[in-house]
Amino acid sequence: MFRSPSLLAVVLFVVAGLRCGWADDAETWSKDAPPPWLFRSPGEQVYPVEHEGYIGSANQKVGFVFRKADGALVGIWPVGQRNLLADAPKTPLWTIETMPATAKDKPGIIVPDGATKVTFGRGGEGQAGQVDVTYETPTARVVVFAALDVGASLVRWKIDVEALAENPGIWSVTFPQFAVAALDADPTSNEMVVPYRRGQTRGFGKAAPRGDVELPYPGPSAKFQFLAAYGRKAGRGFYFSARDGEGFTKTFAVRNRPEADAVVISAQHFPANRGAAVKRFAMPYEIVAGPFDGDWWDAAREYRMWWTKQVWASRGLLAERHDLPDWLVHAPIVTRPSTTKPARTVANNLTALQSLSEAFSGRPFFGIWYGCFETPKAGQSLNESGLGHVLPPKPGLVEAVREMRGKGVHLQAYIQSMIYDAGIPDSDAAEADRAATHDRLGNRVSYGVGEPQLLAMCRATEWWQKRLVDLSRRAVGEWGFSGVYLDSFGKGAPECFAADHGHPIGGGNTVISGQRALVQRVRNAVREVDREAILSGEDPIEAFRDLLDVNLYSVNVMTNYVPIYRTVWGDYSLGHGRALAPGKSGGSLIPELATLFLEGTIPGRIYTDSPKVFLLQPEHAQEFAFLKSIAAYTDHGLPWLRFGEYLHPLALPADLPTVEFHESVENQIVRGPAILNSVTRSHADGSIAIVLVNIDDKKQVVSVPIDPVLRSHMLDKEVKLRRMNEQGEMSDLASGHAEWKQKLELAPGEIAFLVLQ
Repeated sequence: MFRSPSLLAVVLFVVAGLRCGWADDAETWSKDAPPPWLFRSPGEQVYPVEHEGYIGSANQKVGFVFRKADGALVGIWPVGQRNLLADAPKTPLWTIETMPATAKDKPGIIVPDGATKVTFGRGGEGQAGQVDVTYETPTARVVVFAALDVGASLVRWKIDVEALAENPGIWSVTFPQFAVAALDADPTSNEMVVPYRRGQTRGFGKAAPRGDVELPYPGPSAKFQFLAAYGRKAGRGFYFSARDGEGFTKTFAVRNRPEADAVVISAQHFPANRGAAVKRFAMPYEIVAGPFDGDWWDAAREYRMWWTKQVWASRGLLAERHDLPDWLVHAPIVTRPSTTKPARTVANNLTALQSLSEAFSGRPFFGIWYGCFETPKAGQSLNESGLGHVLPPKPGLVEAVREMRGKGVHLQAYIQSMIYDAGIPDSDAAEADRAATHDRLGNRVSYGVGEPQLLAMCRATEWWQKRLVDLSRRAVGEWGFSGVYLDSFGKGAPECFAADHGHPIGGGNTVISGQRALVQRVRNAVREVDREAILSGEDPIEAFRDLLDVNLYSVNVMTNYVPIYRTVWGDYSLGHGRALAPGKSGGSLIPELATLFLEGTIPGRIYTDSPKVFLLQPEHAQEFAFLKSIAAYTDHGLPWLRFGEYLHPLALPADLPTVEFHESVENQIVRGPAILNSVTRSHADGSIAIVLVNIDDKKQVVSVPIDPVLRSHMLDKEVKLRRMNEQGEMSDLASGHAEWKQKLELAPGEIAFLVLQ
């Protein structure tokens, strides 16, 4: 049976519903309380469970059960709670796509059905909490491992798939798949956090329309590897995460089913060498899934506990690092000089940069110079940096870069990390052809359409890596740039099936491993020339936080945004805003600036290709005053805002007015409370900063909950609440042992920087 990948959801639900044959007794006790035989006395830590036709494991927090008849996962129960899994839609735990016969054919689909032979084991001696389920079909042997550790609330999942004789090869494996039940009776209270950009919440179950969403990782949208569905009123939910510290390519899928008041979540995995008819896939990492308490922040904290142990966090906390230049750490703004068009002259950019330097009283900042190299003679391509060709800087640009560096303005060279213009004659065209990404038919993969042909280069190849290393070294060494910005870097790429690139033929983690090797070489090269040279990339995923010094973000804020980046790794990694320019629909930039400020993000980027910087014009005086104010607060509040640990934002009174504005990058309408806030803990002394900003155009009065336990971690210990002004001076507000409400009156655009000591 063959189906298009786009029809996978239909296959999963229709086939499973027809063939799996869930037993009535399981459905009866899976709806509410756990089966009475699942949990034992409190004295036992983790133990096997087996009852009539069911088998599973449990500890003092959670239990899970399979049905022996067909190997179906019947439920996951937290102690004292109902089943987290929905009765419908019927969802097989795994599905397999088999390799298409040709590049134009569709994959075949294997699902467990009524004819599948299923056997169970316990994973060997000492593995009481592990269940091994073996499924034997005519063309594949599948072993699922589900393990529960002492004291854990999350079940660890792995899968091993072996293609049998008549199987053409394993193309992809979707595992595990869970139909998660809504937790709150009020549909609007059920939401999930998804790995979209810096973090976003979405409704699920009856709170959202029916639909399927796929989030490829690594990709332009999926930046991290967890999601969670929860009820805001219930204060608990279901957590799902890949514990993959090597960045293997995968796709997270969210399939909302309002008619069942449930959402199906899953991960699709792509075996290394899948283009060469791979016969075995043993998942090289785990998926963890199970109950958690809280909301998006608590799910992010769960992920943080794993994330901070990966190589991505190996350079340590920002507060303790010594490899970042002060001008970067303290930067008040980021700029965007550009000479990509004739009207965007070096002179105009120089004038604008000088004006900003004077406006900030000579305080150092940095920027990314777009189109810093000569445009190819044909006048074609993207007109930015020669697309990997080694071309000289534009006349006068080197002198401008050096002049501004003398004034504390540090500029990075824009370098394209993936795109190469094959339409421009060049002596190395043959090498470029070999180093390009190749599809399954052996053809070069284009970036976009049209002429001249733009190639998507394979960043795992030696020739392309050397090309970018040499260009970066010249940019910093010969031309005086303070670092390089790698565009199209740090996320996804077309899948490469070239057999002579030294990487697997499709699948695996080539996308991440190739880019990590590239950026490590670039970093070493530029740091040999200038020990303070910095690297940045285009909103890269989590896997480059140890190799890039600062990261461009795709948008400043978005609809239903939640700060996952800041919660998980914000005290390990610097970031800066996408665009600081008038939005398409006009309106104030203060809400976006306030969002960046509260997370310690560097505001940016200010375009400088016009000699008249818009922020310095009289009509934008209010926004520029706010920008200077948050710059001052950030500099004095660095231990909290930029270096500190991000705690759960305050739950301010629900009767605060709602503010609506158009964000400036994608012109989306964003709605939020009139007063935004963040809560951060200093790694230096444990003090707490509670920062509030009134983004409304009217005065607001608010009662701020102050909890002494945040500071002291002890009940009945007195703490002091102080307020810091723009000059860094502190004044006493109150003190207390127990939680109290601090009344504040905030004028439009006013900042209240409170410190709990």
